[in-house]
Amino acid sequence: MAAAAKAPLSAILALLATALLWGSNHTAARAIHDALPLPALVFWRWAIALTLLLPIALPGLLRERAAIRRNAGRIALLGLVGVGLFSVSLYAGAYLSPALEVGLLNATTPIWVLLIATFVGRMRPRLAQIGGILIAMAGVTLVLMKGMPTGLAGFHFGAGNLFSITAAVLFAFYTYSLGQNPIGISALSLTALTALAGFVLVFCPVYAVFLGLGGQDPFTSGFRVEPVTLTVLYIAAGPTLLGNLFWIYGAARVGAARAGPFLYFSPLATVALSATLLGETITPLQMIGGAAILAGLWISTQTGAGPAKAAPSP
Repeated sequence: MAAAAKAPLSAILALLATALLWGSNHTAARAIHDALPLPALVFWRWAIALTLLLPIALPGLLRERAAIRRNAGRIALLGLVGVGLFSVSLYAGAYLSPALEVGLLNATTPIWVLLIATFVGRMRPRLAQIGGILIAMAGVTLVLMKGMPTGLAGFHFGAGNLFSITAAVLFAFYTYSLGQNPIGISALSLTALTALAGFVLVFCPVYAVFLGLGGQDPFTSGFRVEPVTLTVLYIAAGPTLLGNLFWIYGAARVGAARAGPFLYFSPLATVALSATLLGETITPLQMIGGAAILAGLWISTQTGAGPAKAAPSP
């Protein structure tokens, strides 16, 4: 954080706000998991956010249309993986597991970036990076064990945990792909286009199949769902829209590598919000696991792991 201390105050506040908003994302989704089906949440989240985002991004999209046409296929793939499949997995995790577990497991994204970079042969990790990965993975194990000091007997890997880790891996692939071969358009344009691709390729089909199979969306069924409506509006306008805009603003002013460490606050925000708003409890061993994840992230991203430092989590 020392390097970021010289950054403009507005950038620091924007990055802290990003961490808080993205940390609240899992808590908000968990709060309505019994009232709103998952396909409806992922559909309406980006339907609302895109309605707000596209007019903001339109000038840049028009300026960069030549580069966008050249990279249309790759943008579509990134949107499919990094927005569509990632969002479905992320919220499926929040619907099936406590929010604090989702926040801590999703925070392992930079670790997966390092592992992907290693296994595709483009990077040889240093000893400190390997140590950081092992520490973080030990922390993940403690979180999944629910803090039960009974060894493997206390280990419980639920479907929600699987979805949460899948989300982290998918976003790591997205981050690594961008880091290795940047598209050459602005972050705002890339955010809008990948979100649009994810919406068209994943969210709309998933929502259509859900309705076709007889699923009920309270927003289209005439039920009174004011608390759910407010929560979905918050997810769309807060973590989704403002979170991305704050990240773009802050990272552009301090650099992605210096902005990355601010995101270590995101899982801490999830734990604090899930405990205070949802009444979730975190055991002492899970606290140690969370601390190990953050320590492992810090160690592994301070030793030349460029892509991992910059990985945001919408």
